[in-house]
Formats: sequence, C-alpha cells, structure tokens
Amino acid sequence: MINAPTQTTNQAKTIRLRAMLDELLRQTLQRGFHGTAAIEIAVQDGTIQNIRRRVEQMER
Repeated sequence: MINAPTQTTNQAKTIRLRAMLDELLRQTLQRGFHGTAAIEIAVQDGTIQNIRRRVEQMER
C-alpha cells in the first residue's frame, strides 16, 4: 500500500521526470547529434529519491 506522502512525492517527481524526458529528446533527436542520453531513477522503498540525466556527445 502506498501512503499519501510517498504518492505525493512520486507524483511530483513523475511530472518532473516527464518534463526532463521531453527536454532530453528535444536536445538529442536532431540532425547532427551523435552520442548517448540516459535518465536514471533512484528508488528507495517505493519512493523516487532522485533523477539523474546524462548526455554524452561525440565530437565529429
């Protein structure tokens, strides 16, 4: 069972996560970008603790 504080925290971070993914896709899905992109979610006891965004771009 998910308690109210966990649910509220996860809802807020899920909204932030979706916005980060949209921005990450906007940055990387364009002509001329060569590299990797990743989003990592750390979860503890069912609660999202932090979100990491990583972009590595190769220079050609």
